[in-house]
Amino acid sequence: MPKLHALFDGQTPPGLYRVPATTPPERLRRQAEARGWRFFYVDGSSVADKPSFIRTVGDAMAFPAYSALNWDAFEESLRDLTWAPAAGYLVLFDEPDQFAARNPQQWATARAILEDAVAFWRAQGTPMVVLFRRAGRALPDVPWL
Repeated sequence: MPKLHALFDGQTPPGLYRVPATTPPERLRRQAEARGWRFFYVDGSSVADKPSFIRTVGDAMAFPAYSALNWDAFEESLRDLTWAPAAGYLVLFDEPDQFAARNPQQWATARAILEDAVAFWRAQGTPMVVLFRRAGRALPDVPWL
């Protein structure tokens, strides 16, 4: 996956991107970890609402137990990550269309927080990339990698 190498090498800016459904998560994990990045896999197939979204992402990213199920706590946890120091962060979110279709307004908030987290980490000099796999029609404006 040459375009993924461009992300790791800094030629493609950190951001939100779509990847083909055939992209193997384990391959992404190996590539990320080989470069000192942390890889997080989020299975969105059962995410239906804000609490299940925050809980699912929090479990995947090992948020501290004290992290609450509200947007402010979610955003703070994404900006902290002291428990997961790394040269960069790669989040693979599988099936975001489930949440987006069931709860479009909450999905819009979640997506905005993810975009803000990418910008925050970029300003810190640490890349964060969120890849969406099996996104269906939920993210027509997110570019393909």
